[in-house]
Amino acid sequence: MKKIKKSLKSVAFFLSGLILLQSCSAYKTPVTLQQAAQEEKAVKVITVDDDTYKYKYILYEDGQFYGVKDNPGEDVKFPIDIEEVEEILMKKGMPWWAWTLIIIGGIAVLWIVGYLIWGGVDTSGIGPEIIP
Repeated sequence: MKKIKKSLKSVAFFLSGLILLQSCSAYKTPVTLQQAAQEEKAVKVITVDDDTYKYKYILYEDGQFYGVKDNPGEDVKFPIDIEEVEEILMKKGMPWWAWTLIIIGGIAVLWIVGYLIWGGVDTSGIGPEIIP
């Protein structure tokens, strides 16, 4: 019973960590509109009125900047008024799901190695037998 309780506690801790990781979004230091258009990464635009807009990326066409949002089936462009923009923050790093996969893979490898080293694996039949 104690072993099951300990296992359930470990699983609950692991799942709560995954939920916390999935909800994270980190933005870097401010960048210019030109830099954001060149990088084509997700951005957060903060206006002088303290309104916040999140875009999939920034696009520059015909002398105008556009914020592109992902609408099911197509991308929709919204014009950005340069004078209204106070700050642009670009999303940094890999997407959250990549970190989640890396962490899950790392934990799985550690678990397998730990099980093989300390777990109930009978290694007596593996390798050459030494007869004294």
